[in-house]
Amino acid sequence: MENNKIIELLSVDIYQRDNLILSDINLTINAGEFVYVTGKVGTGKSSLIKTLNAELPLQKGIGEVAGFNLQNIKHKAISQLRRKLGVVFQDFRLLPDRNVFDNLEFVLKATGWRNR
Repeated sequence: MENNKIIELLSVDIYQRDNLILSDINLTINAGEFVYVTGKVGTGKSSLIKTLNAELPLQKGIGEVAGFNLQNIKHKAISQLRRKLGVVFQDFRLLPDRNVFDNLEFVLKATGWRNR
C-alpha cells in the first residue's frame, strides 16, 4: 500500500458468518479524505465498517487499514487499528452522561492525544 493510502481493499468479499454480504469490493481512501458510507437498510454498510474495524474477519481479498494487514491482524493490534481509524456510527455510541464535547475529550485523552 502506498504511503498516502489509509484504506485499501482489493477484490474483497465480506461475510457475516457464512453469508456473503458484499462481493468483489475495491476501495481506496487516501489521507485527508472524509468519506460517508450511505445506502439502504441491509445493503452491507455496517458489514463494510466492521471489516475495516476488524470486527469481522477478512476472509477473501486483500485489505489494509492504517498500515494494518486485515488478513493476519493479531487480536492485540485491533485496538491500535481502531485508534487510528475514526468512525462515527449512526447511533453515535456516545456516553449518555456527557455532551458531545465531553465525549470527544474523553476519547482523545483515553487515546493519548495532546492539546495542539
